Amino acid sequence: MRSIYSTIVFMFLTLMLSTQSVHASEAPDVMLQRITQEMITALRQHDKELKDNPDKIYPIIDKILVPHIDWLAMSRWVVGRSAWERATDTQRQRFSNEFKDLLIRTYASTLRAYNNQTIEYLPIRGGIDKPRVQVNSLIRESGREPIKVAYRLANQGEKWQVYDISIEGVSLLKGFQSQFAQELQQKGLDALIERLHQHNEKPLR
Repeated sequence: MRSIYSTIVFMFLTLMLSTQSVHASEAPDVMLQRITQEMITALRQHDKELKDNPDKIYPIIDKILVPHIDWLAMSRWVVGRSAWERATDTQRQRFSNEFKDLLIRTYASTLRAYNNQTIEYLPIRGGIDKPRVQVNSLIRESGREPIKVAYRLANQGEKWQVYDISIEGVSLLKGFQSQFAQELQQKGLDALIERLHQHNEKPLR
């Protein structure tokens, strides 16, 4: 079960954080397949180096994945409208940075659990003329039932961006929102930012 979950997180963050140049004419399902293959190729090329020193994954992530996502938009969704509207610009930027680092650390930790699972992208229903589309997929591992994963993408003019993913109908971003909600209510945004910062400062294991 852990290997399947790690693969899902791996695919999710690969697609959400991709930095590769994407033309608007490239269909979103084609884009997802291309990006996934590029990351898998990088993993295989640096396999021995990453086993010897897990922290070496960070430069690879920085080079391939980081700049493409709208972190402020994703952070706003996770924090929730009410807390986000009350936050200062500085708080918003600080939370966005720490949330980005949290996802990168999660991604880096799950890379080592990747074990050649495969992902199959299904045809997009209704075409790609809309500003937002959903790409459904199946993650397959020998001896297990396929896991249904749906990627939601927005057309940003020059590229498609993944802004959420659902696993068997459950949104990952909603999971983060639920995880943070009680702490935000009881301690406030600054306390959450500080906790994330302390977590992100720990060495990768």
